[in-house]
Amino acid sequence: MATRSTKSSTNGKRAAKPAARTTRAAAKAPARSTKAPATKAAPRVRASAPRAKRLVFPSVEWFTALAEITKQDDRYRRFGRLNALVVFKVGRKMIEANFDVLDIHDIREISENAMRDADFVVEMTPDQWQQMLADIKKNGHATQEWTLNTLDLRFDEPIHRNLLDDGFKADMFFRYNPSLQRFFDNSSQLEFSFDRAAVAA
Repeated sequence: MATRSTKSSTNGKRAAKPAARTTRAAAKAPARSTKAPATKAAPRVRASAPRAKRLVFPSVEWFTALAEITKQDDRYRRFGRLNALVVFKVGRKMIEANFDVLDIHDIREISENAMRDADFVVEMTPDQWQQMLADIKKNGHATQEWTLNTLDLRFDEPIHRNLLDDGFKADMFFRYNPSLQRFFDNSSQLEFSFDRAAVAA
């Protein structure tokens, strides 16, 4: 009896050849990295904070800074409603400020002729202004010798006046004196220098 050939496969198809073995060299080859090379971060540069400009007396900036402090001051608000156009004269420099109830605005440098529009002018020599502000800075407020009211009575000439000799307007200096004094007392919170060259006659 004839024997069946063992070479034939099921359904008459030939058996697939086994896959070729990977060579040792290919198996040992390291896989290539797909990651991009890391780049070094640029060093951080610290931005220096802008230095605050130091205030100088007398100047529009000085009175503006003082006004901003005073408008937030509860004690100033309790003294009453200062309502006057005031000029502060320091040597040859004149600064005008509009005290409008509890607001203080329109602070500007003016000419001597424009002082005529003010309700009253507060005028002292540069030395007197400097000594008064130094006393306020040292003590947090003006001591008795350096209050506006004392200075007005102490010198031969009053430190306040109305250029049109309007007595009613000139008297506003006394009527609003507590508010005006508190305004200057708040200058103890400012850091500033005194510019004598700017006020030299």
